[in-house]
Amino acid sequence: MQNLEGGRSHKKSISILVVVCLLLSLAVPVAYSHNVSSSRDNLSPWDILLQNNADNVLPLDEGIKEFNKNKAIADQQKAEAEDKALQEILQRAKAFPISSDAPGTVSPAATQIKYWTWFPYRSQSKGGSGVGWSNAYWPSIGTIYNGSRAEIYGSFWAKAWGYDYYIPSTTGNYSIITDFNVTGSIWSGSSLAVRVKVADTTNGQTITRTIFNPTSGYFDNQRVTSTEQFYLYAGHRYSFMFETETNAGAVVSATMADFYSKEFDGTQRKIVFNSMGLYRN
Repeated sequence: MQNLEGGRSHKKSISILVVVCLLLSLAVPVAYSHNVSSSRDNLSPWDILLQNNADNVLPLDEGIKEFNKNKAIADQQKAEAEDKALQEILQRAKAFPISSDAPGTVSPAATQIKYWTWFPYRSQSKGGSGVGWSNAYWPSIGTIYNGSRAEIYGSFWAKAWGYDYYIPSTTGNYSIITDFNVTGSIWSGSSLAVRVKVADTTNGQTITRTIFNPTSGYFDNQRVTSTEQFYLYAGHRYSFMFETETNAGAVVSATMADFYSKEFDGTQRKIVFNSMGLYRN
């Protein structure tokens, strides 16, 4: 009788242990699920895709060689796209009438010479090599979608330009004040560059100023204003450009600069051009 009771007691202990183990195993996925949910704030499908990225990894030295090969291809593509865009800008300056001051006009200091809230000429380009994706375009006259994503050993880029022309009547110092907003996310290894460019279509010389260049972080409709100085010559035909560029390069860890996709709550990542003003100093 004692052996029978002892057997029942032993079986009861095992049953309790099994139940406890099951409860503990259930608690783990519940806690994990909660953590994933709370980390989805401001996330887009791109974010989730990159977080879940898992590829076969080459030995480090081979991986670096593969990345450098893809980066060289992407850099060459970008250089060719930039040169093509510049040639189009120079040719268009010859083909279309350009606004200017009346001949002989002397612009007084602190005068607003030209003001843009949108650009009549807009273009974009993209490229890359390896595993990844990129794109840029203008969905409206004041909005730019621009994003680059790179996975293992990939190198990708995307650029968008907006521009117009003007001929100043006075030689001297000028200020360009630019105003825009950004909404998006940058992971380490990627970047966004926003630039103001002034191209002298008379001689082809271009001056470039980078006015915003973050390399990581989340930007929630962040407003950016910038003032840059340029020395302009009377009678020269100038192109005034607003340029955005995203870059993403990955040796192993996936990365992106996303000012392109929608977040899970419907927020559209984007760059919004507000205005650019040309002022006589």
